[in-house]
Amino acid sequence: MLVTVVMPTYNRAKYIANAIDSVLSQSHREIELIIIDDNKPDSEAREETSKVVKSYYDERIRYIQNEKNIGGAMTRNVGIFAANGDYIAFLDDDDIYLPTKIEVELAHMHERDLDVCVMDGATYYYENGTLLSEKHQRVQEGMTREELIKVHLLYHISGTNTFMYKASFLKGIGGFDDSPSCQEYLLMQKTLDNNPKFGYIAQTLIKNFNHEGEQLSTGPNKLKGQMMLIAKKKEHFDLLSNVEKRYVLCRHHGVLFFVHYKMNNYLKAFKEAILSFFISPKQAWMWYKEYKGKITQ
Repeated sequence: MLVTVVMPTYNRAKYIANAIDSVLSQSHREIELIIIDDNKPDSEAREETSKVVKSYYDERIRYIQNEKNIGGAMTRNVGIFAANGDYIAFLDDDDIYLPTKIEVELAHMHERDLDVCVMDGATYYYENGTLLSEKHQRVQEGMTREELIKVHLLYHISGTNTFMYKASFLKGIGGFDDSPSCQEYLLMQKTLDNNPKFGYIAQTLIKNFNHEGEQLSTGPNKLKGQMMLIAKKKEHFDLLSNVEKRYVLCRHHGVLFFVHYKMNNYLKAFKEAILSFFISPKQAWMWYKEYKGKITQ
């Protein structure tokens, strides 16, 4: 059964070979790897990426070069709608699958006739392999649509590397929305809104990587994405208690504080911090303790 792995790439020529190798070495061999190059056509990054990809002589690889830079969400959609696979998975260009990732997830989906499946994840420092964090999805198979949406509102069912979709379902909902950030959150929300047959595997078969000096994304695109995210969340606030609504809003304003602070918009950052604290002093303090290292970098 053919599985398409969609791999967008942008300015990661020095890392992408590891990602490609991890796909080609999967225990499930019936794979189509679509690499979509979103570097500018006349850039050094395009030239270097092309050189790496074309050094592989494997008929399972398809290499698509965007005519212009269109961003991560739309680049993934290029891969989604070019896919020939019965199922679609994703891998970022600097992360890796462990050898049985596709085999395990595909078997789980096929046996249960699922539309989408997620698993746990882990993030490591690229330079020395130190484990930074683990992501355990707070879901269970058999949850209702409303229960899944509630978990997603509060804790985010993520990230993209852990997802596998039935291709017909993913194409049917239109793939990713054109968002400057928060793309995976919005995709999963759209997925849950369409009442999928949902599955979960309590295993970690991927490695996400952070690189030396890498920080959380900030800037105008992050702000736009956050506003799209909170608007989408508010569509389902009727599922939450007042305490849970305050938790979501506190977190939202906390993220806006962080972004404005890193952009040196200190007055706006101060206003967001006050809002976050006013909504939920306890949660605002917990959020600050979690992120204070990033704030002071």
